[in-house]
Amino acid sequence: MNNPLNYSKTKLNEIFANVKVLYEDNVEEVIRKYVVNGLKELLEDAMKAEVMGYLKAKRYQHKKKRVDYRNGYRYRNLLTAFGLVRNLMVPRTRKKGGYRPGVFVRYKRRWQEVDKWLREIFIAGVSTRDVGWVMKVLLEKTVSASTVSSVSKALDKQVAVFRRRLLNDDYVYLFLDGITQKVRSCGRVVKKLVLVAYGIRLDGKREVIDFRVAKSESERDWTVFLRSLYQHGLKGGSLKLIITDGAPGLLAALDMIYPDIDRQRCWVHKLRNVANKLPRRYQAECLRGARGIYSASSYREAVKCFKTWCQKWRDKVPKAVHCLEKDIEELLAFYKQDKKLWSKLRTTNAIERLFRELRKRTRPMTQFADVDSCTRIVYSLISKYNQKWKDRRYVVFK
Repeated sequence: MNNPLNYSKTKLNEIFANVKVLYEDNVEEVIRKYVVNGLKELLEDAMKAEVMGYLKAKRYQHKKKRVDYRNGYRYRNLLTAFGLVRNLMVPRTRKKGGYRPGVFVRYKRRWQEVDKWLREIFIAGVSTRDVGWVMKVLLEKTVSASTVSSVSKALDKQVAVFRRRLLNDDYVYLFLDGITQKVRSCGRVVKKLVLVAYGIRLDGKREVIDFRVAKSESERDWTVFLRSLYQHGLKGGSLKLIITDGAPGLLAALDMIYPDIDRQRCWVHKLRNVANKLPRRYQAECLRGARGIYSASSYREAVKCFKTWCQKWRDKVPKAVHCLEKDIEELLAFYKQDKKLWSKLRTTNAIERLFRELRKRTRPMTQFADVDSCTRIVYSLISKYNQKWKDRRYVVFK
């Protein structure tokens, strides 16, 4: 008697793997063609039904209610999420401005989903020229660099809506910082500052509230930005702390817009300034002692550590000690908050992570073509993270 066939799971996986190796070059292509051809038939059938409804009469049928007459077909290509549909038969009618298909937007040769893909690929860091090559691989249809640029400009409306929206005055912590970007202007490359406001709400959710491409981190530019936040609803009624890098222009602007809110100076930025005033032979030991100040278990212990540190280093490096001493009150402001949050609130690291992602995206570009291009990329990245954080809580408040 013959041995029974082995149809175990392992054996079936081996058989499937062999078949896949034999046909892996063809299976995907066959499936794509099958789906695209099926989609073409579906669209053409839909348009035939549409034109019949428009005419209010079947083919060759004479009726008084008939509004127009058929006039053959025109052929067009349509780029869909499944691939390129070639020679799609679109019915025509005799009257000017007669039948218009409803299965796709007039004059549009791409689905909106494809435009969304173009934007996402571009935002991810692919150049406008290379986007065309990516689309050729994905959908067997290339697109020009100008097409990608045109599609990305559709983000301008979204940016306008984002900036005009009303803000809820329920932010508990506000992080403010800026990042430098190179932008081409009037035939030369200039540096612009992207000012960013990042907030944590009462319910623990975090959000990049707004941003502005400015000339610098001057008092005027920060004042314009903060006043915009205030006018759109961020009055500061729930704010407990504002975390900054200590830029003079920002501090002066805060004195005008949010003068009564406690401020926290970023320890990372401050220790960087202290390090610049230290001889190399003292840097490691001195900075290690300074880090012990913000690592203390309480405000009282932190003050003790600070006094001890000052006594040890004042005679050796007076400028470094003065640099820390003059801002010690704002450097220790985080101790007034919930102990669980101390490590989150003593630096601007929360917003710096976003800046790292922005640098990663803009590094291949070296520079932006103009301010609008910079605004679109920054907005896209911010939207991506706001959506990512939408259902997450940064910290839970009691």
